[in-house]
Amino acid sequence: MFKKWMLIIGLVAGLGCDSNSSDNAAPTMVGTAQDLGGVAVTVPVGWQTELPSNAMRKAQYKLPGESGDAELVVTHFGAGGAGGVDANLERWKGQFTESDGGITSKQTVSGMPVTLLDIRGSFVGMQRPMGGSQDPKGGQRMLAAIVETSNGAFYFKLVGPEATVTQWEASFDQFVKAMKPSGGVKA
Repeated sequence: MFKKWMLIIGLVAGLGCDSNSSDNAAPTMVGTAQDLGGVAVTVPVGWQTELPSNAMRKAQYKLPGESGDAELVVTHFGAGGAGGVDANLERWKGQFTESDGGITSKQTVSGMPVTLLDIRGSFVGMQRPMGGSQDPKGGQRMLAAIVETSNGAFYFKLVGPEATVTQWEASFDQFVKAMKPSGGVKA
């Protein structure tokens, strides 16, 4: 009986062990599969897929919340488009005033380099044509990911009320970790 229990304990302990791989294993995720024409994603349950509001967007999602909805926008400009990773991080940080400065990190997902940004503060958005910015919206948060593929970088930018973005933070993390390269073309 003692040997049987030791075997069970050993098996259970082994299940919790992590590999030493530097590549984050893709979690199993429940949601809707979507091919963005270079990156395959799984849209989590609860996210609402919307028609992109302009031609620059590959995909657009609404993430509902009691404090107001957040929006996740995906853009892709091909190889070499939209500047490098650092230029985009600086541009995104510049869309906030009174911010915490943001935290960046890097990881590898399914062989693709991924750079993440988490920033909080007053969101002023992008510069409008003919100058000027939006009126600042206080209490906002952005979670962003730049996913580098052989077909150029994909930019994932989630912005909204801090409470709403925090509510969806775990699903955003899973969304990023479950991405895979694809050769497909967005339908």
